[in-house]
Amino acid sequence: MNDTTRDRSTGWAEALRRPWTALCAAAAVVLGPAAHTASALMQANAAPLRHAPVPHRRL
Repeated sequence: MNDTTRDRSTGWAEALRRPWTALCAAAAVVLGPAAHTASALMQANAAPLRHAPVPHRRL
């Protein structure tokens, strides 16, 4: 293994130990699906309402 590969792997190991890295990863896991759900709900709310047919009344 050369020095460049060793430096790169050490950099990743150090980055993974930082608290901000863990916090950002946790936020991505939590907020990713929430954003997708919110987008789907906004699309559903924007769709036109489908009215059920009114039964015919006898006079």
